[in-house]
This record gives sequence, structure tokens and C-alpha cells, in this order.
Amino acid sequence: MKSTYEKKANFWIAVDWGTSHLRYWIINREDGKLINEKSIPLGIKFINHKNFENILVNEFQDYLLENLTIDILCCGMIGSKQGWKDSGYFSVPFTPEFYKKLVFVKTKNKKLNIYIVPGLKQSNPPDVMRGEETQSLGIIRKYNNFDGVICFTGTHSKWVQIVGNEIISFETFLTGELFQIISEHSILKQSISTKKIDINLAKEYALIAFSDPHKFSKNLFELRAKNLIDNLNSSEILSCLSGLIIGLEIAGSRKYWLGNEVILVGSSPMVDIYKLILNKQNIATSIQDSKDISLIGLKDIYKNLN
Repeated sequence: MKSTYEKKANFWIAVDWGTSHLRYWIINREDGKLINEKSIPLGIKFINHKNFENILVNEFQDYLLENLTIDILCCGMIGSKQGWKDSGYFSVPFTPEFYKKLVFVKTKNKKLNIYIVPGLKQSNPPDVMRGEETQSLGIIRKYNNFDGVICFTGTHSKWVQIVGNEIISFETFLTGELFQIISEHSILKQSISTKKIDINLAKEYALIAFSDPHKFSKNLFELRAKNLIDNLNSSEILSCLSGLIIGLEIAGSRKYWLGNEVILVGSSPMVDIYKLILNKQNIATSIQDSKDISLIGLKDIYKNLN
């Protein structure tokens, strides 16, 4: 049941609530202009007892003074089983019409109208996404009927095929998480004492893994040996590791990028490694910031909601 307050505020709030961060934009309902935006390290993994409503009430307390309802549209891991409320999934292939099945969250504070965007699922091969579906919509709208592939770089990198405004298929690579696991929990952790990365060395090793992916495990242990025998330092090992894992991902995602234009979603310097390898394969690429397309996607969903 929605709020008992009948009059709405003259703004609404778009929220991208992921595992590690909460990012939001306060937007004028009349002209769509941005009033305020903020990113805070309050992702769902840091919030105990699913205390999500209190987080928003505290964050938006200055906007809750009047007896007006505020529409808050959320995407990301907030809609997962670990989040506020499981918003379910649409199945691919899928034409992005998320506004038709948004999940409403009942709140104690009746000034809040909380909606969560569903994720996407794929049966064969099995895969799921949350957050990237809204960003994919943002790409479709920004690039005016984009046909091609989107690569969302990050903890769980995703390659998404878009044809005729439809999300056809996708696949996920454990790239960022694998980097964390190996650097912090494998034998290589004995050789790593810094987080500094030499991007040129990372690019070199990305090309090695891309060209010879079946030797990935062998190349990992070789880094340990080079540390012991050749005094390869901590920063160099971390850089090589980063490159090897990204190169392995790009080798494995060939069926997605081969013959397609690719939009790389992420930030430098890591996204530059993807661009280097793909450009060497004569693949046209462009780089897009994730923040911008999340907002475009959320705005499009909200426009159709009202």
C-alpha cells in the first residue's frame, strides 16, 4: 500500500545501491534538472539487519520535513536476496520496460515511496545481473538505438549483447573478485605488500594471458618464482596479476566482442587495458562512465512510471 500522503514533493530521488556504495541523485520532477548528488560507502554489505529504511531517512532527513511523499527509484543489489526486498528478474531476451514490474517496498515512514528495479536472468547458460540492466537501458537511450556489445568492467565483469533495443544475452566473469582472492589468499599474497599498479606492466601481461590463456595458472606461479629468484617487487607482481586476469577474461569473451562495436563501462586505468587488447584485434571501442548511464536509465524508467 502506497503512502497516505496525497501530495508529492517537487523532486524525486534516483538511487544506485550496490554492494559497496550508495549513490543517489535528487532530481526536479518538472524539468528533470539535477538538484544534488552524492556517493557514500554504504553499500548493502555494510548495513546490518537490513536497516535500509533508516539509512535513507537519515540521509534525506532535510527533505522529509514537509508532509509530502517522495518517490525513490532504486536499482542494483538493493533488490537482491541480501538487499531490502527481492525484486525478482526479467528473462532475456528482453526489451527494457522495467517500469511495468517495479517492486514497491512498504515502509514505516509513509513519506517514502520506494520502488526497486528487477534484475535480469538468463537460463542457458545460467546467469544473473542487478544494476547493469539499468545501465544497459542508459546506453540504449544515450546512444540512440545502440547495436553492439557493452562490457561492464569490475568485480563481476559482464558482457551484454544489445540488438534492436533488446538485451539479447550476457555473460559474467569473476574478474575483480578473482583478483582479490588470488592477491589476498593465495601463495602470491606472500609477495604482495602494496596496492600500487604499473599500468604498462599490467597491459603487457594482459596481452600474455590473452594470447595464451591456457597457461594462466602456470603464469600465476611464475610470478611467485620471479619474486624469489629475480626479485620482482610487490607492485610489479600486483600489476602482472591484474593484467593476467583481465587478459583471461577478454580471451574468454571472444564470442561477444568479435565483429562488434564495444562500449567499455568503467574508469581508467583498468578500462584502458580492455581498450588496448580490443583495439589490437581491430575492435572499435568507446569508454563510458557508469555513473552517467545509471542516471539515464533510472530517469527513463521514472519517466514511464509517471
